[in-house]
Amino acid sequence: MDFMDKVNKFAKTAAEKTTEFADDARLKAQIANDEKSIKELEIKLGAYYFEKFAAGEEVDEDVREVCTAILVHKANIEEKKAALNVKKSTSEDEATDDPFEL
Repeated sequence: MDFMDKVNKFAKTAAEKTTEFADDARLKAQIANDEKSIKELEIKLGAYYFEKFAAGEEVDEDVREVCTAILVHKANIEEKKAALNVKKSTSEDEATDDPFEL
């Protein structure tokens, strides 16, 4: 096998590997897009059932447990936001006082 045959073989192998790599990357990107779509649909499905629960409609026991947990977390968030607002307003009041004023 002369030098040019080796170069041609190497070039052919490199082209095949590049095509294979590109195909793999394309498939991985498609998988990632499908997984993202599934997550978005799961979120929509969850929102649908939570809205039914919040409206007082009958939902499955498992759905009710998850919805109740969501309500608990929402209440916790509101409590923490209120605590932050109290801290913020207290620190703002302290910041307006002049420590050098007699």
